[in-house]
Amino acid sequence: MGHPEVVWSGLDGRAVVLGVLAVVVAVGLGAWAGSRSGAAAGAITVVAGLASSVVAGAAVDRRARNLARQKEQRQVLERFAPPGPVGDGKGEE
Repeated sequence: MGHPEVVWSGLDGRAVVLGVLAVVVAVGLGAWAGSRSGAAAGAITVVAGLASSVVAGAAVDRRARNLARQKEQRQVLERFAPPGPVGDGKGEE
């Protein structure tokens, strides 16, 4: 079984999971930073910002690859599409 097909917006299951993971990482590390005080809270907050942006960047890159692949597939289908109906349309040529 292959990978899931790209939906119309260019997002597939993996890109959605990466986006959700970015939010979960940011919220989780933010909550952890909220339970700390001082320099530890600042360090955890910085890590939360960096980690979530890396994961979100991966989701955006995946979406861009999906859109490029979708465009290429459309071009191939257009190039090799039949020119039009053959015959008189009644099944006889």
